[in-house]
Amino acid sequence: MPYRNGKLQKHETVWTDEMVEFLNKNFHILTNQELADSLNLRRTVTRNKLRDLGLKRMELEYWSEEMIDFLKKSYKKIGDVEIMEFFIRMYPKAKGWKRGAIWKKRKQMGLQRTKQQKEKIETCHRKKGGRCYTIDRNSSSKNLAPMWVAQRIAWRNPELQRELIKYPDIIEAARKLILLKRKIKHNEK
Repeated sequence: MPYRNGKLQKHETVWTDEMVEFLNKNFHILTNQELADSLNLRRTVTRNKLRDLGLKRMELEYWSEEMIDFLKKSYKKIGDVEIMEFFIRMYPKAKGWKRGAIWKKRKQMGLQRTKQQKEKIETCHRKKGGRCYTIDRNSSSKNLAPMWVAQRIAWRNPELQRELIKYPDIIEAARKLILLKRKIKHNEK
């Protein structure tokens, strides 16, 4: 067992040349879990050694100072989707940008929008031609289109959904129930 600062380390892994050679030889063939199992080690220990050896399965793309500055300056005025679209144009990356990446970075940095800031962003989107305007106008879940209601009633049963469309009174009753549930949920908040 290895020593650190003069004390015996019980759970410290001693890496032999054979173990390191095995990792180098089989890194591209086996998964990290398979490598760990072959060496009778935990996956975390194996992954850390692979990182020390410079063997990476994927290259992480980090946030630059420019990107962080833009996020800090703009998160109060524009939504995460607009920030994401800006990053797609200005800072393209191999894996692409997702809205969740923007949200996660804001959360890590403690950049939370106030209710007023959210409302201001949403107001801009609700103007004619804005994002939400088009979504609201075409949204089945907001307009409660008959097929959407039938899908809620008979989820995973397309045959029953087609049959339900033939009965507008059932669709209307289900529509009223959905609206009632939404109202109750809204009042609970």
